[in-house]
Amino acid sequence: MVIFLSSLLCAALIVLLTTALKTRRIARELQDAVRRNRCMLVNEPTSMLKRLGFDGLIKETNGLIVRYRGYADVESGLSNQLEALLGSIQEAVIIFNDQHVIEFVNDSAQRLFQRTRALKGARVETALRSTSLLEVLKAYREDHNPKRQEVSVERLGEVLWFEVSCVAVCGVSGQGTESTLLVLHDITRLKGLEEVRRDFVANVSHELRTPLTIIKGFAETLVEDHATLPEETRARFLDKIVNNAQRLHLLVEDLLVLSRLESNPERIQTSMQSLQQLLEEMLEPYKSRLNAQEQSIKLDFDERVGEFAFDRFRIQQVFDNLIENAFRYAPDFTLLTVSARYDELKNKVLCTVTDDGPGIPQKDIPHIFERFYRVDKGRSRESGGTGLGLSIIKHIVQQHGGSVSVESEAGQGAKFYFSLPYKQSQAEESSSPAG
Repeated sequence: MVIFLSSLLCAALIVLLTTALKTRRIARELQDAVRRNRCMLVNEPTSMLKRLGFDGLIKETNGLIVRYRGYADVESGLSNQLEALLGSIQEAVIIFNDQHVIEFVNDSAQRLFQRTRALKGARVETALRSTSLLEVLKAYREDHNPKRQEVSVERLGEVLWFEVSCVAVCGVSGQGTESTLLVLHDITRLKGLEEVRRDFVANVSHELRTPLTIIKGFAETLVEDHATLPEETRARFLDKIVNNAQRLHLLVEDLLVLSRLESNPERIQTSMQSLQQLLEEMLEPYKSRLNAQEQSIKLDFDERVGEFAFDRFRIQQVFDNLIENAFRYAPDFTLLTVSARYDELKNKVLCTVTDDGPGIPQKDIPHIFERFYRVDKGRSRESGGTGLGLSIIKHIVQQHGGSVSVESEAGQGAKFYFSLPYKQSQAEESSSPAG
């Protein structure tokens, strides 16, 4: 009897031990399935699982895993769509946490601020060197009102301007956290255009004020002191008024030309023309203005240049301005050379106007084609220049697809270059002028 009870106890212990081991193994497999986010595959008989009480738990756990994976896929899809959306916009987008550590940047921000090193994980203060931006973020942190403000950011020695806006969003790192979405719209070009506009308005105001002041002053003197002014003085005053009125007229005309060139590039009307014929016709009137014994004009034309497409009126305007500049600013020149050469490598016609006058100082050459820039401001105004001629030339040539430049040294004369694309007719394209 004792032996039977002992055997029965041993069998019961073995069953309990086996059940405990199976229970532990099933619990471990269930835990591993939850950790790996995969449904548990059960190798044990259903009857045993029911006896151990795992059948319902495994079924519910697998259901939870399936539902969780569905939610995770939806969330991942939405996250990918949001990331793709933010990544595709042109504005720079940055998301950072309350420690100012960047959690997300789109491609525009990465290209704009750091092309060689990833911005994600860096601090905002390190990535964007901007005191004004930090002040905006500080103000937002204090009142949490959405901000929209212009800030400047230093990058590689240059200053960029942005219109920034920031707003709180759900944290990227996890539930219950809050991050800040920062959007930066690049307005650097607009700021530059605004500065150009201010400078242009200031320059125009200054240029108009001087002749208007002179006209007003002399006119008032003529009215008030007409009876006492000698006839010779009245004639001199009237001459001053006429000269400054003419100066105003030229300035307004040049401003209108420049405005039309900038706003309506399609106004360039090209057609097949002979540049040689144009130069020969337009140079003839200038010869009468020469001092016959001391001055001469020379035309140096490359015979390989046949007819090609350009706007006759505008290109004549270019040559006229350059030649007039020589008469105005280098009146004592002895030789004025106008040339046109064919550049075979670039398939362009290279035109030059060269004088042997006083030349242009090196410090002025980089600015010579800017609007209202004058090398000798006093002398330019006395000679009737508006300060817009070379700027007009630059616009005309660029709208033809060419470029302008100048070479000069003080006391060594000046050489103005401009190039024009050599657009031939269909018949001429079969054989180049060099052939």
